[in-house]
Amino acid sequence: MEARLLFLLCVLALGRAAVILNDCQIIQTLHGKLLYDNRVTYMREYFPIDYKLYVKYEEVLRCQNITTLINKGITVKELRYLWGIVNENILQTIQRALPLRHPTRPYITELQNIFGALLRGTNEEQQVESDQIQEILERLHQSKDEVKAVTPKALLDNCYKVLYALYEVECALCNPRSDVEDILCPPETLPELSSDQRTPCKS
Repeated sequence: MEARLLFLLCVLALGRAAVILNDCQIIQTLHGKLLYDNRVTYMREYFPIDYKLYVKYEEVLRCQNITTLINKGITVKELRYLWGIVNENILQTIQRALPLRHPTRPYITELQNIFGALLRGTNEEQQVESDQIQEILERLHQSKDEVKAVTPKALLDNCYKVLYALYEVECALCNPRSDVEDILCPPETLPELSSDQRTPCKS
């Protein structure tokens, strides 16, 4: 009986490790697609000067927002889910604005596929525990809400910065810092996460 229990625990541990590894592979792929040169090329150089999209305030998810939510006790698991849903919405908004033959369209489609793979198998009930995150998600789905004009590159800059802040340690992300702009969340904006807030890439 004890041997069977140990075997079952080993199988469960291996299965969990495989899930974590798979999610980190997805994150590393996304990280590579969102590096600075890609964002400049696809989200700035291929758009008219000063071109902006109208998005909901909740879709402008920046380092400061993540810091505020962490300080309120929101878990990294919930923040990762929120970040995924927000950026899935953003990519849909960008894709709808692009002409069929726009050179950025295949790039956005790639990102959508990666986010789809990352979010596959997750649901709101499993990921969201706090009322505050639930309220943000509800506002995202409301058709009537305040909007903000943001450049396409700024939207993906936010996506990349928050990705790096939430996944750097667990998924061993490596950022080639750019001399052109500081593309990471400033260290002072993100407090050290407590042990109960740090979770694997997806549990």
